[in-house]
Parts: sequence; C-alpha cells; structure tokens
Amino acid sequence: MAVELRSFLAELSEHKELLRVEETVKPRFEITAVLKEVLGEQGGPAVIFDNVEGYPGKKVAGNLLASRHKLALALGCRVNELRDVYLEKRSAALKPELVSGPAPCQEEVITGEPDLPALLPAPFFHEGDAGPYLTAGVLMAKDPLSGMLNTGIHRLQLKGKNRLGVFLSNPPLSDYFRQAEQDGKPLPAAVALGLHPAEILAAAVSLKKEMAGKLALAGALAGRPVPLVPAKTIDLPVPALAEIVLEGELLPGIREAEGPFGESSGYYFQGPSPVMAVRAVTLRRNPLLPVILPWGAETEVILSAFSGAELWQELNRLMPEVLDVAFLPGSFTFQGVIKVAASLSRAEVRRLIHLALNLDRRLKHVLVVDEDVDIHNPREVLWALATRFQGAKDLLCLPGLEGYVIDPSAEDGETSKVGFDATARPGGPGSKRYKKLTLPREALDRAKEILQKGRPPQR
Repeated sequence: MAVELRSFLAELSEHKELLRVEETVKPRFEITAVLKEVLGEQGGPAVIFDNVEGYPGKKVAGNLLASRHKLALALGCRVNELRDVYLEKRSAALKPELVSGPAPCQEEVITGEPDLPALLPAPFFHEGDAGPYLTAGVLMAKDPLSGMLNTGIHRLQLKGKNRLGVFLSNPPLSDYFRQAEQDGKPLPAAVALGLHPAEILAAAVSLKKEMAGKLALAGALAGRPVPLVPAKTIDLPVPALAEIVLEGELLPGIREAEGPFGESSGYYFQGPSPVMAVRAVTLRRNPLLPVILPWGAETEVILSAFSGAELWQELNRLMPEVLDVAFLPGSFTFQGVIKVAASLSRAEVRRLIHLALNLDRRLKHVLVVDEDVDIHNPREVLWALATRFQGAKDLLCLPGLEGYVIDPSAEDGETSKVGFDATARPGGPGSKRYKKLTLPREALDRAKEILQKGRPPQR
C-alpha cells in the first residue's frame, strides 16, 4: 500500500487510473471543466495538472478518489471488501507518532503574513463562487479541554493575503472552537493539504466521541501510524508527509461573510463564518495541491463508502436482517438504499425506515429493497422502486425533523423525511410474481472471455 499521496499517485498510474494534463490550464474554471469532462459512470481517472497558469512548479490533482475502485486501491483491498475492511481497521486504531528530523512538509518555510493567493493555485470552481477555495484541506486543532487532536474537512475560502473563511459547521472542530471562543482565546489550527487518502477519508467520517480519534483511524486505514512533526509557529503537531501545511489561529468573536460557494449539494451556499489568520506556510519543493470537485463523484464516494458502513453497523446491530447500505449518486448521501433479508415483515420494514431516518441526520429519503437487488447499481434500485412500490401503502413521510445545513429545501432548519418500501411483499423476491431475470454463470463467464480476447483486461 502507498504511504503518502505521491506513492498513491504512482500506484494509480500503475493501474491506468491517472491522467496527466501537460497543457497550461487556468485555475479559474478550467480545472473544474477538465475534471467534469473526464468523469464517467465509473468516476474517470485521477488527473494531475502539471502546469497551472501563474503558479510555476506547483501542480494540482483532482478526482483522486472518485470511484470505489480507486478507494479500494487506497485501502489495499477489493471493491466488494470496502465495508468490512473499513470496519475491521476502524476497530484496530493506530495512534499517530511524533517523529524527529527534517520533515518533507517543511522543506520550505514562509512566515510572517504569507500571501496565500500568490502561493496556492486554489481553483475558482464555479461562476457564482465568491472566490478561490481549498476543498481538500484537512483542518486540525486540539480540544481546549482534553487536549485531544482531531481533524475535519471544511471548505476554506481564500480571503485577502493571509485570511481564510472557514465553513465550520460540523463537530468535533466546531465544538473545539466554541470552547476556545467561550474562553476568549484563539484556537491554534493547521490546514494539511496533500495527504494520504486514508487521512482524507478519516477526516470525513463522523466518529463517536468515545473512539480514539480521526488520526488513529487514518493510521489504521493507511496501515501505518500517521507521522507528525511540531508545527513551526503554533503548538500543534502536523502531518510530516503533507505537501503543504498552513499554520494559524481561528479568531474568536469574528464572523465574516463566506461564500457563495457551489456546494456538494449542487447549489450555492453562503453565510457568516469564522476566520483563520494564517501565520506560516510550510511546503515541499514543487508541491502538489489536491482538490475535491464540488458536486462531483469524489465527495459522494468518500462519504457514502464509510458513512454507509457506519449506518449499516448501527442498523444491523438493531436488526440483523439489514444486509447492506448504499447511497444513490447525485444525492450527496441524502438518499440511502437499504438491502434487507426476505424474512422482514412489512411492519418491520417500516420500523427500519424510522430507525434509519433518525440515526443519520443527512439522510432525507431511504429506499428499502430486497436481497436480489444490487444496491450499488442505481438502475437496479430504480427498477425495484418502479416495480415493487405502491405509493398508497408503501410510502412513509415524517415531517418536522432536523434538516441538513446545505439542503436548500430545508426551511428554518426543518425537513420532511420520506421512506419507500420497495420490497416484494407479499410473495417475496423469489416468488413467480417477482422472479428476477437471470443467466447461468457459465454464460456470463464465457461472455467476458469472448470480449476480453484481443484487448487489454477491462475493469
């Protein structure tokens, strides 16, 4: 397995999952346009932009985890093992290690008031955005009460020379800042850019408070402890293998307009947000800046793979008949699909819908389907909804529940959540009425053999 971003990129290249763009591109809209163009049904290859206009020697990379196949490469497993490998590694957390000696992330050090727009080729993603944004930065801070170090992915707007607007809506870092602000103190913080995919994945997952923390999860997912080094200007350890690190403080008592920004929900979102004053930038020579394309496949792959694993484990503990959980593409995990065993009654399916919609605050719609449906294939999910669902008796609506902050249809923080029972009851999926079309395994294997002859193996 790869141990850092650069070795992961080399692994992607070996698997024909990396495209290099040598032509000069503008950070304003052109990076977004290229990433959108290469995205296909399977997520397309990762892309490295070797020449970004105005930023000699600095590269941009995107689409790094925009498919389950690339996610499996990052974790060193097969695609169909992602859920179980994640849960297995999550239970074997590896605490980060403080290392000494020169760190790759500190080959160059810029202190004082670093000029972020001049240093970072941050894209201007969409026409309605307020400015350039960092979308793959891992924000790091310590709990002012316990001293626990934790991480999260928060969008960051470049505002002026050395200021960042931080959309700080989710715990644990929002809780840390709230505590520091109550004490009337700034919160020392760092932004790590260009990390091993495991560190990105761990930062995106919501963990229970009693767990060891996101850096320990990142170490387990990467197969080695996360190496940390002391920051240059703040009392905080930072990832030694990062491409770029921004050091600074979240300022108490200050809110500034942040956005609008084209969010992963597919709409622009804005609001007053905290501000981070950046005191130093450390970086590798010829650094690579990763980006996560808003409203692209990568956000959904990152969130759905492991949020789905967490939700499946919770539901399966309460109802062992729950077999798997996935999310429909294009829905930013607002629409979930749950596969269940045929033994569940209609009343139990309705109870399951209630459970799921209350366990995950992002989940807005949930479809329950039978075990003969491939829930990672949207066509099969829609087929089940079209042929096994009757609105008069299979629809469940729960109004007045907590909405998600970037859902534009939520009003005053409230939303209506909906459940669809798309299971084949009565009769079940094995009955004559609902028997799925099939082919013998021998014929399917023979078809693959025929199509693979004379051309490279296809995934």
